[in-house]
Amino acid sequence: MDLKDTKFCVIDLETTGLNTKTDEMIAFACVPVQELKILVNNAYYTLIKPEKYNIESMKYHGISVDDLKNAPSFKEVAHQILEALDGIIVGHSVEFDYRFLKKSFKKIGIKFKKNIIDIVLIEKWLAKKTNDPELDLTIEGLMNLYELNDYYRHNAFADAFFTAQIFQFETLKLSRYGIDSAKKLLKIVNKIKYSNNNDDVRLF
Repeated sequence: MDLKDTKFCVIDLETTGLNTKTDEMIAFACVPVQELKILVNNAYYTLIKPEKYNIESMKYHGISVDDLKNAPSFKEVAHQILEALDGIIVGHSVEFDYRFLKKSFKKIGIKFKKNIIDIVLIEKWLAKKTNDPELDLTIEGLMNLYELNDYYRHNAFADAFFTAQIFQFETLKLSRYGIDSAKKLLKIVNKIKYSNNNDDVRLF
């Protein structure tokens, strides 16, 4: 399927920590991309009340216990999240987010499996094609690369929107190398992923 005909859902999460086995989601954001256009008006964002809260994580995401007091549980918003995830999932170091989603859905008895595309892996592939030196693959580094204004970070919705913009720029570059279908795109990111499987899952 041509990239322009493919549905993508660009996501970002905030969590109580970095352990995908013991920590929990506290915010979920999804920005749909169709015809390679960012559909901001169709974006979905929600806070999620965890079973346990880690006060130390607040310095990264700024979400307090009070913010989560009236938030729904994951089970209460699982259907809306599933609806939002209509397409190939895209994210920055998205394997991290994907593991949290799989764990959360499994906990409520839902089997969750999706194709995922990491913008970091796309950038690594592009760098190999152009023989560029080692890049700053943090989201801040990629925003600087594409001259995006870093006016608000570490909010799930803002980061999902920035990631969607980076993805747009990357798809323009990819088209110059004939990567014009979802099948080809998944093939190159998987090739990079498995050739770098000793890398850290989360690149900040």
